[in-house]
Amino acid sequence: MKNRLTVFHLDDGRELRGGQRQVLYLVKELNRLGLDNTVVCRRGSPLHAAALRKGFKILTLPYYFEWDPVSSLLLRRALRSLPQESLPPILHAHTSHAAAISWLASAGLDCVRVAHRRVDFVPGSLTARLKYGKAHSVIAISCAVREILLRAGVPAEKVSVVNSAIDLDDTSWKPGMFGTYRTNARAELAAEFAIPKNAFWAGSLIALVPHKDPENMARAAARVLKAAPNTYFLVAGKGPLAERTARLAKMLKIQDHFLLVGYREDPYKVLAALDMFVLSSAGEGMGSVLVEAMNASLPIVATTAGGITEVIEDGANGLTVPPRDPAALAAAQLRVLGDKALRERLAAEGHRRREDFSSPRMAALTLKCYERAVEGLKRHAHPLQ
Repeated sequence: MKNRLTVFHLDDGRELRGGQRQVLYLVKELNRLGLDNTVVCRRGSPLHAAALRKGFKILTLPYYFEWDPVSSLLLRRALRSLPQESLPPILHAHTSHAAAISWLASAGLDCVRVAHRRVDFVPGSLTARLKYGKAHSVIAISCAVREILLRAGVPAEKVSVVNSAIDLDDTSWKPGMFGTYRTNARAELAAEFAIPKNAFWAGSLIALVPHKDPENMARAAARVLKAAPNTYFLVAGKGPLAERTARLAKMLKIQDHFLLVGYREDPYKVLAALDMFVLSSAGEGMGSVLVEAMNASLPIVATTAGGITEVIEDGANGLTVPPRDPAALAAAQLRVLGDKALRERLAAEGHRRREDFSSPRMAALTLKCYERAVEGLKRHAHPLQ
């Protein structure tokens, strides 16, 4: 397009989780493509801090609640201040609550609304009708999420699949230095958690929330430890199931080998130190952390929940098992643990496939969604339809 696209990226997250990292990756790449991007986030949030560090343009909103009129009015003021001769601005809502703010703020204005769906939950009827059905473009992070949106009544022509990605420039090691980084990371974590660095380490980076099913991981770990007692599990993340999962680990008598290490600001240190990555989810939009594990050359064991199988091909770059089946999850882990050649083959193929999920590719596909939506708005001139 001849004119520069202006994009407001709305995210009301209070934490810096996978979705917020995707926002940062996307804004970086879209800046490189010449778009005018603004991160619209909570003041003082981890996303706000990260965007400041990266030098991104920022607008802060209070995001008091889902249909917050104060946030909507503040955003509307920013939209009205844009030059009249510019292309219609794009409101890219990266969360469900942000999509509500986008809808209110743009009512009656010449704006393009893009709604991003990252989870494989079925949206409620009002949510589907207003936030997704009335958006000009909807981005699903996997085919599984797209199918859910279609079943909820979102028109098929509006929904595009753009997989989540990783920023290959944003790893913690320099090219050719992964081995040294891994050795140092493992030594530091071994000292921090008082575990032997020569043991086999499995682990995960997950929010401790129901759809990630950390209890499935704990139950599977108990089975693994019966057969391989010199294994240690490092589970990095926080959430409402933290205490419940810790109690379960204690009840299973694995608390000395199943370590809940909390939220880490250095996720790649944990990934690089592991021997195997495990994702125990009962529901998953795609599982962008799997791509990060592939980038860290890890063999992967995961469930088949949601869009995971669009990232992990069973037997190629990981092993997959049904959700909520700790026996199957344990058996797959033991298979990987006991077969070095299998570990190396899965890790190598995963590392090769990581480039299929690169942030430049994600940005290029997202830009196409923007351009189609802008052209559609120009043709039909329907801000609220």
